[in-house]
Amino acid sequence: MKKLLKAHKKKKNKKVLTAIILILIFSMSLGSFIFVDRKIKPVVQAIAESKAQELANRSINKSVGEILKGKIKYEELISLKTDVDGNITMIQANTILMNKIASDVAIEVQQQLKQIKTTSANVPLGTAFKSSILAKYGPKLKIGVQPVGIVNVDFKTEFDSSGINQTRHRIYLIIKTKVRVIIPFTSSYKEVLSQMPVCETIVVGKVPQNYVSIPKEEVGNIVEPTID
Repeated sequence: MKKLLKAHKKKKNKKVLTAIILILIFSMSLGSFIFVDRKIKPVVQAIAESKAQELANRSINKSVGEILKGKIKYEELISLKTDVDGNITMIQANTILMNKIASDVAIEVQQQLKQIKTTSANVPLGTAFKSSILAKYGPKLKIGVQPVGIVNVDFKTEFDSSGINQTRHRIYLIIKTKVRVIIPFTSSYKEVLSQMPVCETIVVGKVPQNYVSIPKEEVGNIVEPTID
C-alpha cells in the first residue's frame, strides 16, 4: 500500500513539475513575443522602410536621368513674352512638352521600381537593447520592395533673387509614389517623394506678378493595380 501511495505521489509530482515547466516556457515565449513586438519590430520596420526609400529614390533618379539626359533646355519649357520696351510681360509654360516629360518619367519610374530585387540590411540589436556594445551587430534582414498604386509626376517652379534686377528661375520635377515594404512576418507601406531639378535660367528684368505658371496638378499618372 505504501509503495502504491509513494508511486502515486511521485507521479503527481512529475505532473506538477511538467505543468510548471510548460507554464515557464509559455511565459518566456509570451514575454519574448511581447519584447520582439514592442522593441525589435519597430526597429526592423524603420530600417526596412529607410532601405526601401533609398532603393526607390535610386530608381527615380535613374529614371529621370534616362528621360532627361541633360537635353531639356529652359527655352523649350518656358517662353518669355516681352513688350516693346523689353520688359517681361508673361512667362508661359510649354504644357504639351511638360505633359510628355511627366508621362515618360512616370512610366520609366514604374518600370524601374518593378526591377528592384530583394535586398538585405543589418539590424543593429543595440538599438532595441539600448546597448552601445551591440550597436554594430545584428542579423541580416531580407527586404522586399513592390510598387503600389500610381506614380504622380508634377512640376514645381521657383524664383530666387540672383542680383540687381535679376531672378533665378528653377524648374523641378516632383515625383511621388508608394511602395510596399516586405520583411519577415509583416509588411508596411512607404510614401516616397523626390524632387529633381530639370533646368534653370537667369531672368533679367522684373518678373511680373501675373504669369502663366507651370501646371500645379499632377500631369503624369500611371495607374497600376494595388497589391494587397
